[in-house]
Amino acid sequence: MSDYEKLTPSSETRGDGEFVKRLQGQFGTGVQGGTHVHKDWWAKTLSYDDVMQKVQVDIDNREDIMIPAKNIIFNMNKDNQLCITHPRGSQFVPTDWAMQQLSTRMSAPSASALREMRNQPEYDKQDGELMVDYCNNYFRRVTKKNPDKEFRLRTYNDGTCRAFVTDKYTPVDNRWYLEALKEFLPDARYSHWKGDEDTIFGNLLLPDSIMDYGQDDDTDYGGMVSISNCEIGKRRISQYPSIFRAICMNGCIWGQQKGKDVNKVHRGTIDLDALKVALAENIEFQLSILPDGIRKFLDTRSKEFDPTVTSHKGMVAAVANEFRLDKRLATNTLEQYVKHEFAHNNLFGVINSLTRAGQNFDSQTWVNVDTIGGNLMQMSASKWHNLQAKAQSMTDKDFDKAFALTA
Repeated sequence: MSDYEKLTPSSETRGDGEFVKRLQGQFGTGVQGGTHVHKDWWAKTLSYDDVMQKVQVDIDNREDIMIPAKNIIFNMNKDNQLCITHPRGSQFVPTDWAMQQLSTRMSAPSASALREMRNQPEYDKQDGELMVDYCNNYFRRVTKKNPDKEFRLRTYNDGTCRAFVTDKYTPVDNRWYLEALKEFLPDARYSHWKGDEDTIFGNLLLPDSIMDYGQDDDTDYGGMVSISNCEIGKRRISQYPSIFRAICMNGCIWGQQKGKDVNKVHRGTIDLDALKVALAENIEFQLSILPDGIRKFLDTRSKEFDPTVTSHKGMVAAVANEFRLDKRLATNTLEQYVKHEFAHNNLFGVINSLTRAGQNFDSQTWVNVDTIGGNLMQMSASKWHNLQAKAQSMTDKDFDKAFALTA
């Protein structure tokens, strides 16, 4: 794809994209060719322009500063806040994330050590002085070993340091990534957006892949690309295939064949032209595997359990045990099952309950949950049998371990 032409689904994967476009601005449930489609998913998605506005906040007030270790000096500002002083006199107060990067760099007792010290209610000048001494002592040792070792400060002109990384960190601009995606898939919409001015994190929904897959259901299914990039070192550049269930906005991420994924760290030399080719090839590959992924997801309906023998509560507890879900997530999953999926006595119901619950948590939990959903989707018959056996053997003690409240 050297010319980066518009990527569109093939005749095999293409749904009724024109119908989807006509849904813009409409609500409720419509019927097209006997297929029930929830139209209000459109209102819950974002356009490229919407997302571009989010990542361009204060774009003109950002600056990268390269500074050698020998010139890095920490002190306190007038508010007793730890700050990094540039040789020119500028001072930069690290964000919580930059504080965490500093803690990690200096092998502090925990990655959150400096952040937690600064944010404690009793924080005072003495705490600030302690942090200043700790940081200056670390960089004094670094300077002895390699005085010219450089660090990159990603800053705002208001005196905020949004990231503290080494000279090996290579930024990939969020605007560049969005423009590349728009070039490949101009009709796509962003769903499950959990990004901010520094981070792209969400799903790229492919409207023309949404179609009726011949199921006796009240919704359609389609494909998404789960994407991420971050300008401050939180996330890699990544793209994974995902499934979209229109009625509940659920997602489900599953793995790809080796060599077809994009999962690149911001380190060393990054050839943007080569990266653009890799992104395009990745999306093209994902379009080709979407129908099979959706069919695998729908096939989980055939992995059934008898609710008179295996309870819904037992199934959720078994999944919580298998994938080490925390109590709040497990409890919310059971609540979603009872409220929305109770009629589905099968793996399909388990997955949808879990991925519904994931939408109620932070971004990392959400993507972890969707990935677990993808693992469940590909569960073999023997593993499904073993999971049922675990569910049937659950005791009250097991339920207490699995759930935050008796459910």
